[in-house]
Amino acid sequence: MQLSSLDPISLGVSAVSTGLSLFGGIAQNRAQQQEYKNQRAYQSATAQFNQWQASLNTRLSNAAAQQQYWQDTVSYNQSLAYVHQLRNFELTKEANQAGVVGQTRAAAGAEFMVNSEAVAQQYQEVGMQEAVAFQQYQYRLLQQSAAYQALAQEGNTADRFVNDFARQMGDYQTLSEINEGLRSRQYRRDQLSSVARYLNAYNSQPFYEKQQYQDPIAPYPPLPALLTPAAPSMTGAAPGGMGPLSVGTSLLG
Repeated sequence: MQLSSLDPISLGVSAVSTGLSLFGGIAQNRAQQQEYKNQRAYQSATAQFNQWQASLNTRLSNAAAQQQYWQDTVSYNQSLAYVHQLRNFELTKEANQAGVVGQTRAAAGAEFMVNSEAVAQQYQEVGMQEAVAFQQYQYRLLQQSAAYQALAQEGNTADRFVNDFARQMGDYQTLSEINEGLRSRQYRRDQLSSVARYLNAYNSQPFYEKQQYQDPIAPYPPLPALLTPAAPSMTGAAPGGMGPLSVGTSLLG
């Protein structure tokens, strides 16, 4: 077909169609460029938002941990103050019991001294009574001997009288020694009994043993929360511009 055979109307319609196709390609390319810009802007905004949200979550986590740490610190201080009160109470009980122990032992010592002195005085009194009785017995025997000598008796009767006098003195001394041994043993038993009573009274009140209380465990300061980075994202490659190939394709179309 010859070009001259084409009528002007067909040529005009072909030119308009070619122009519309070319303008459509340009508009489509601009739309793709704008869509790519929109995706890049959305990606940047999303990345900034994710970063801000991660930072906010970190600050909230640190604030919650700090608040919990202060609550644990207040509870620790209250528990520590209560433990100190219990220890002061134990010290008071120990001091009071120490006073009771001191008074009890002082009373036990005073009672032991009184009892021991009483036993010693009783032993001395009995010994003095025995010594006086022995002197009186000797005096009576001497009186009898003097009276006999005044009668001036002689012979076997005098010998028997002297022998009887010696025998009576020996018996009395023997009995006195036996009684002295008995009194001495009784004295030791009484003193030992006084010592035993003293020791029982001395140890009747033991010292108070304080109850031990452990300090509460102090809370550990919280560690700072780690900032979690946002996940990566991508938008793909940017669309190409309207090059000669695109223009030629539109014209051929």
